[in-house]
Amino acid sequence: MKKLNYVIDTHTHLGFRKTIKECENNLLYNFNNYNLSYALVSIDQTEIYREGLEVMPFLKSLDYILDFVNRNKGFGILIWFRTLPYSKNDVIVLDKFIKDHRDLIHGLKFHPTLSKTKCTSKKLIPFLNLARKYNLPVLVHTTLDEYANIEELGALAKNNSDINFIAAHLELGSNNKCSLTKIKEIPNLYGDTAWVNMESLREAKKLNIISKIMFGSDSPIDGKDTLNHKFYQGYFNNKIGLRKDDYDKLMYKNALKIYSINEKDLITRYQWDKSHH
Repeated sequence: MKKLNYVIDTHTHLGFRKTIKECENNLLYNFNNYNLSYALVSIDQTEIYREGLEVMPFLKSLDYILDFVNRNKGFGILIWFRTLPYSKNDVIVLDKFIKDHRDLIHGLKFHPTLSKTKCTSKKLIPFLNLARKYNLPVLVHTTLDEYANIEELGALAKNNSDINFIAAHLELGSNNKCSLTKIKEIPNLYGDTAWVNMESLREAKKLNIISKIMFGSDSPIDGKDTLNHKFYQGYFNNKIGLRKDDYDKLMYKNALKIYSINEKDLITRYQWDKSHH
């Protein structure tokens, strides 16, 4: 056998399926079947009702995700916050939750499109203050719309230079070039690879920003075999032939640093070396 490189998936979900349990089963299948070493998981929170999808109340979601990571080795928490409705008490409860479980919490998450709230809205201030207080990065969904475009997130990052922000999807639906340029320009802006073709990493390499991009998949948004998608198989097989130091940064080392993950918490995986069969 030969030892695989570590792989950290920085962008996984519980929710957006008929039941949370169905999503949980699919997530665990992806995690185990594709030999992940660690994954950051959030529970979906949105102000928009989506038929057939189970959305858990915010405060209940904190207890659920804590139970999930305690039951399943190799997972850490991203807290997906919602901007409306929330009360001062919600923020107080969240503050205490982070304080009590800081070792399991690696960041906050926000989805501007589903919340119909721009990245630069003042509604984010209470949550940004918590990110600042606990030195937590903030993962933000980016796409080509008025709420979550990369210009909005870039402005948010520039106005909060003491917080690290991660552009999920590198602006979904685009060719990713504007996002990569912003990441090059703004010191506290990073990106993940959820639904990003690995060919975009050539541009990241050219811009010398591989150290600011982290593997993430959106698992299990595409079902039980999300990680079998050609995009993600391209990452697992290093399709564009990154040098080992760059490949390790992309697949796990950058995540260790940005999300403050302890390497001792990673699960070591192995695969059979076919040459010895």
